[in-house]
Amino acid sequence: MRQIHSPLGIDGAAPSDRSAASPTYRSYLEVDRLLELQRPLSTPEHPDELHFIVTHQAMELWFKILIHELGRARADLECGAWASAFGKVKRVNSILSAQTAQMGTLGHLDPKAFLEFRGFLGTASGFQSVQFRVIEVLSGLREPGYLDDLRARHDGSMPAEILDVLSEASLAEVAAGAAKTAGVKDWLEVYSEPDVHGALFLLGEALLDYDRLWMLWRYEHLLLVERIIGHGADGTGGASARYLEQRLSLRFFPFLWDVRYRLTMAAARKGNGAR
Repeated sequence: MRQIHSPLGIDGAAPSDRSAASPTYRSYLEVDRLLELQRPLSTPEHPDELHFIVTHQAMELWFKILIHELGRARADLECGAWASAFGKVKRVNSILSAQTAQMGTLGHLDPKAFLEFRGFLGTASGFQSVQFRVIEVLSGLREPGYLDDLRARHDGSMPAEILDVLSEASLAEVAAGAAKTAGVKDWLEVYSEPDVHGALFLLGEALLDYDRLWMLWRYEHLLLVERIIGHGADGTGGASARYLEQRLSLRFFPFLWDVRYRLTMAAARKGNGAR
């Protein structure tokens, strides 16, 4: 890809000594089109609706990057490129942290102000985000009950984007077999000798952080919903904070959490034997 130059003027105009075909900051990022995508529905327009729209649009853009990077990390895992996979998962974790902080800005939305434009949203809800569901399925959430619920939410047919992801192994499935791919018995052996299996050990820790960051994301989302509409009220999509509470403990990589328990139990048995 050819080098993209930084803008030289506040007005976004291309400098006179450059060819018309050379991209500017404004044209490369399609800023004009981007800024036309915020279309509040409230009448008269509520001043807080713009923040609500921009935050959710930005979240969808972050979701797009997450899907892209998770797919690349999965491909690295499949071919045993542990260091490369580690770098991508670390990037994903940074993005997820930034997105969680960004979502938190909606916590400054006055509950009364939200109710003043909420009715204009109809049944539009974050629960309808296909990209969010793609991330969950790509990461490893594929229980039959969950997939049945997705079909029900889409009138009995799974969105094509999710079907595409389901046609391949999940990140969790590939990660679960990574230890054997590396030539060791299982993840317990990796964690028992972290210095011997350094790259894979660090990758496991990054995946564990990914799980942790999603748990934080879900908790922050729950608190945000409770702060704006209350614990018992249903959202525009029909789900309440109680539904979000049920999802707080979801983990994509339970085998990595189980390793901690197995290490602890092994240490306890060793300690009892020493006595």
